[in-house]
Order: sequence, then structure tokens, then C-alpha cells
Amino acid sequence: MNKTIAGIGLAGTLFWTVGIIAQFADESLYRTGDILIWIGFTGIAAFIVGLLRSGAAGRGVFAKIALGVWALGHLCIAIGGVVQDATGDADNPFYPIGGLGQIVGGFASAIVIARAGVLTGWRRWAPLAWAITYLGMFAALVSASDNPPTPLIVPFLVWLAAIAATCVGFATAPSARDRVTAVA
Repeated sequence: MNKTIAGIGLAGTLFWTVGIIAQFADESLYRTGDILIWIGFTGIAAFIVGLLRSGAAGRGVFAKIALGVWALGHLCIAIGGVVQDATGDADNPFYPIGGLGQIVGGFASAIVIARAGVLTGWRRWAPLAWAITYLGMFAALVSASDNPPTPLIVPFLVWLAAIAATCVGFATAPSARDRVTAVA
């Protein structure tokens, strides 16, 4: 089950990566890049829901709220992109709600995942790296002009690498049943 959930997250990350590269590579591919990024955000949100369902963040109410806010943040950004393309107006409430959801939900989720101790070693800290790199990417994006330079792609790629690392860490983590068997 972990491998399937992680595969969905990795697929979302791959769609996002191809989408952002397409947008930076050729302005005529901007719309295609948007669609790939929407799909990517949806896959990443599904991965976060999978993290919640797996119990990686524990079973408490705060874990459910934190990961729920994080997943909804990703979905809001995807919806914001659809609204922007449909209306031609980037000034819609989904972007700030989604960004805030990703920042607050990401850090809260990283804390509950680390405290739950279900994921061990580096896997336990990968969601925190994801949240930190998102904040860095967000800061770079906010400080950029309307026509960002090509080097701005670097923070995006670092953030996407952190997401991929979290997916791989989750896929390769021993299950709770494996740990109990190893102790016995």
C-alpha cells in the first residue's frame, strides 16, 4: 500500500516537474505546463491523504487536521490555476488560501509526522525538508517579477526533489508490522 501511495506522489511530482520545465522552456507550452502542474498538485495532494490514511502522522485529531490542511492547500493551488486559465485573472482567492495551507499545513504535518515516530531515520524528517523548501520556493516566487528569470526554476526543482524524497522514504519505510516482527 505504501508503494502505491508513494507512486501516486511521485507521479504527481513528475507531472509538476515536466509542467514547470515546459513553461520555462517555451512560452507556447505555458498552457500545457499549467495542465501538467494541476495534475501534479492533485497527485501530491492524494499522496498527502495517503500519508494520513497510513498512520504515518499518528492517529490523533491534530494529525488529521494538519495533513488535511496540507492536502487542501495543494488542491486550492490547482483550482486557482484552473480559475486563472478560465477567467484570465490570476487574482483569485485560491492562490493565497492554497499557499497558506501549504505553509501552515506543511509545517504542522512535518511536526506530527516527526513526533509520531512511525517513519524512522531520514524518512522522519523528509516532510520537514519538503515544508522548508516550499517556503523557500514560495519566497523566491513572491519576490520575482511577472516574467521570472530562468534561474527561478532552481527553487522549484529543489522543492520537487524534497517531495520525491518524501515519497521514496515513505515507499521504502518498513511497515509497523515489519518492525514488530523484527523485534520479536
